[in-house]
Amino acid sequence: MASNDEASCNGGTIGSSENVPKENGSLCDKAISVNEINGNVFDSSSELEHGVGLVGSPSLHAADPCSPQFGTDNRKVEFVDESSVSSGKIASKTWASLLDQEASKKISLKESNEANRLTQKEQTAVLVTDLSGNSWLSSLKHAEVTGKRLQPRGLVNKGNLCFLNATLQALLSCSSFIHLLHVLQERGVPKTGFPTISAYVDFFKEFELQPKAEKQADKPPSDVGRPFVPSMFDDILHQFNPQQPATRAPRSRQEDAQEFLIFAMDRLHDELLRLDGNEENIADAKNIAVQAANEDDDWETVGPKNRTALVRTHAFCKSALSDIFGGDLYSVIKTRGSKASATVQPFLVLHLDIMSDAVDTVEDALRLFAAPETLDGYKAPVGKAGVVSASKSVKIQSLPRILILHMKRFSYGAQGSSKLHKMVHFPLNLTLGRDLLATQSSGIESRNYELVATVTHHGKDPSRGHYTAHSKQSNGQWLRYDDAVVSLVGATRVLQDPVYLLFYKRTVHT
Repeated sequence: MASNDEASCNGGTIGSSENVPKENGSLCDKAISVNEINGNVFDSSSELEHGVGLVGSPSLHAADPCSPQFGTDNRKVEFVDESSVSSGKIASKTWASLLDQEASKKISLKESNEANRLTQKEQTAVLVTDLSGNSWLSSLKHAEVTGKRLQPRGLVNKGNLCFLNATLQALLSCSSFIHLLHVLQERGVPKTGFPTISAYVDFFKEFELQPKAEKQADKPPSDVGRPFVPSMFDDILHQFNPQQPATRAPRSRQEDAQEFLIFAMDRLHDELLRLDGNEENIADAKNIAVQAANEDDDWETVGPKNRTALVRTHAFCKSALSDIFGGDLYSVIKTRGSKASATVQPFLVLHLDIMSDAVDTVEDALRLFAAPETLDGYKAPVGKAGVVSASKSVKIQSLPRILILHMKRFSYGAQGSSKLHKMVHFPLNLTLGRDLLATQSSGIESRNYELVATVTHHGKDPSRGHYTAHSKQSNGQWLRYDDAVVSLVGATRVLQDPVYLLFYKRTVHT
């Protein structure tokens, strides 16, 4: 008999919230179904069997943020004709009263223009269509501050698709990524040649932008939408695993959520570059990288204690996606009798080794990531023979807006796959130590991050089990996404999960 985790991934327990522990009966720590949140209790299991899922309250449609709201002046200025005055039908107005009215009209018009100017300023982040340059980066900062959110909606699992559902919900927890999808929707992207962008934009269209968030952290969500099937990703899933037919038939096995995330982000990155006409730059960058690998034309930099290092930067074209999730790593290899060799490499996800007994927290894993390691069998540079002793250290040179951390729980080998079940504690607010950063990183804007989403794998084996996600709302609430079921949970409950992926948003100073 299948376990609860395995059954839920195959559609057996969709619509159930039994797997969510209830803590002390507190509202914030108690899982609440969509129907309970909206004050309605009724059986929705039959609807889920037909792909309909839980039904929330009627949608509260937010005003279109792309339509400027112009202020209006409802006060009228009367124009009186002489015949009316002479006939006594209306009292004539004094010059003073007319001047007062004109002054009021001008004040009202000024207020209207000011309101319109503020409205246009608020919409700056949405009206940007160029996905590069200062205007785009400024709009990203604006989006991080305003923190636009989408109406929560569950995603129906048609069989072993929880890895997709959990990953999508985590991405939608990132306000800057929502902003990117909003800009792409307003800009308009042809489906031909841009299948990944089109899939994400079509997915985004299924959601309503929420009004400005309530500040009461204990107030439940007022509007949870109807769950739906994310069928727009069928072709992307087929590309991810060609052995799986491009149909809505249940998948034969569970996939790795982290592998799918990397796959989808790589495709999205390449398509965004092509969208902005950078396809030639991609090819040029690859040619430059090959040429640089065969030439001794590295840059020489001066580091701590005036020690020099030869630095090689990997050719990389930045996209709107890397502006959000991308950072740079600075790795240094040191050998006796030679100058240190440094390499700058881009990253979208940091992969953290958690196997060591010394790793109990995410901070421990990050320190281990940046600690020097001995390289066995390192071949000497050109001009020197044989294998030499060497050490390597990796630091973070530039930090991303959204920092994605991957706990390396899965291992694959000749004997099959296995999973590391240890608990790795993680904070709601993360400050990266200066020892993790390269010397060149002294100008980094902020080292402080707040947790906005998690993805957890439940089960004993990577090819089985079930994925869920937690998402932080703009009012501080946490929602649990278990496929079609959306539940309200407390932060304490979030911190108890043996997480697989962590999404941290960089704190913005306003």
